[in-house]
Amino acid sequence: MRIAVIAVTERGAGLGVRVALILRESGHDAQVFTVPGAAFEMDGAARLQGPLGREMGGLFKHYRGLVMIMALGIVVRTIAPHIGDKRSDPAVVAMDERGTHVISVLSGHTGGANDLARLIARHTGAGAVITTATDVMGAPAVDVLARDFKLQPEPAGSVKKINGALARGEKLYWYSEYHLPLEESAYLVPRPWETLGGESSGWRAVVTGRNDVAAEDGDILLRPRNLVAGVGCKKGAASSAILREVKKALAEAGRSLLCLKALATIDKKSSEEGIIEAAEELKVPLLVFNSEDINKAIEDLGLQKSEFVTGKMGVGGVCEPAAMLACRKGILLAGKIKGPGVTVALAEEKSGWWE
Repeated sequence: MRIAVIAVTERGAGLGVRVALILRESGHDAQVFTVPGAAFEMDGAARLQGPLGREMGGLFKHYRGLVMIMALGIVVRTIAPHIGDKRSDPAVVAMDERGTHVISVLSGHTGGANDLARLIARHTGAGAVITTATDVMGAPAVDVLARDFKLQPEPAGSVKKINGALARGEKLYWYSEYHLPLEESAYLVPRPWETLGGESSGWRAVVTGRNDVAAEDGDILLRPRNLVAGVGCKKGAASSAILREVKKALAEAGRSLLCLKALATIDKKSSEEGIIEAAEELKVPLLVFNSEDINKAIEDLGLQKSEFVTGKMGVGGVCEPAAMLACRKGILLAGKIKGPGVTVALAEEKSGWWE
C-alpha cells in the first residue's frame, strides 16, 4: 500500500519517521510529510507544498493510506470535504504525537485502516482503537473477506446489511463454486455448492462468476476477480468497439463483468489508444507480452495459429495466448471471438487467484 505519514509537530514527525520505517519493513511504500512553515527540519521527512487542508485532495487521490499524527479533530475537519465512498476512499488512521493511541478513522474494512492501525500498534506499543461493529463483536466482516479473497460484492448495498447481521451474532452461510481456504466458525458456515438451490433461510454469501445465479433477499454475490480478456485489434480501433466485444464475450460465456481483472495484449499493441482507454474505462490493468512469449505460449498450450496474423504480427495469434499468459493456473474459457476489427478471448483462473 502507498501510505503518506503526516505530522504537524517536531515530536510527531519523529514518530512519523519511526512509523514509516515500520511500514516499509512490512512491505508498504511509506513517505513522511510535515506541514509548510514548521520550525524544524527532520531527516526522512519532506514538506507538503501547501497547507494541509489544501493538499488533502491530492493526498486522497495519490495515496491508499494516510497516517495522520495530530489531534483527531484536525483529522476529521481536514478529510471531511474529501470523503466519498468507502470502496474508493483511502484508509485513514489518526495517532497522537506521544504514540499512545492509533485510531482507525476511515475505510476500516475495505480500505484496510483497521489492519493498518493494528500493524502500527503491534510495533509501537500504542493501543489500537477499532470501532467497527463486527470487530468489536469479534465477528468477520463480509467486505474484509471479499477483500482478502479478491472478490467483488454485488450488490454493494448488501455489505452493510450482512455486516449488521454478523455484528448481532447471526450466521452467514457460505456457498462457493470454487475451493476457498475458508474455515467454519461461529459466524461463517460453509455449505456445499450443490446445495445452493435447496431450501434455505438466513444470510448467504454466494461466490460465483456466473450470471445465471441471482441474488435473493438476504444474499450477497461475491464475484471472483479471476478473468482476463486477451485483446487483438486493427490499428486505430476505437475503445467503444473493444469494450463492446469484451462485454459481448463475457455475456456469451455467462460471466459477470465484475470478474474481469485485466486486459492483455502483445507489446506491439501496447500503445493503441483504444486498448488503453478500454482498460481505463473498465478500471483494470493492461498487461502486455512480447512476441517470443506469445509464440511460446501458442506452442506450449497447443493454441491455434493464424497465417494471416503471423504475416502481420510475426506471431500465430494474440488474444488467446495473451489471455493465458496473464492468467496464472488458467484455462481458456472462451476462444477467439471475432468482432469488427477486434478479437477477444477469455481465460479464467480456477484457483489461487487470491494468492
